[in-house]
Amino acid sequence: MDTKEILNEVVGYLNRNYYQDSENYNIFDGAKPDVFLYNEHTAVALWSCGAIVCIGSLLYFIGEDDGNWFLTHNGMQSTFSIGWSESFRNAMQRLEEFVKEHGHPVCFTGTDRICHYSL
Repeated sequence: MDTKEILNEVVGYLNRNYYQDSENYNIFDGAKPDVFLYNEHTAVALWSCGAIVCIGSLLYFIGEDDGNWFLTHNGMQSTFSIGWSESFRNAMQRLEEFVKEHGHPVCFTGTDRICHYSL
């Protein structure tokens, strides 16, 4: 399965489970902050206005508006409110810790020095 297919599946999952009337969503705060493993190589971190998706070791961004989830242009938003920064930063930190705990280290070529983790 390619990246676009995985991202489309994640969008579908979010729309089925994190919509306005669901117990996983708050009208004022958006989706409840969470990190979950979608499949063995994909983790999803939720923040108040979107989701950060880690496939392997690459990050992709899913937009959200009033409980409706969608892929953003080229995986990036063109604008970002400073009011979202704390929620986004916290989601990034939770995702980084999750991938480190559930993934495997990737070392610099020819060394045992870890440069990051990957699912």
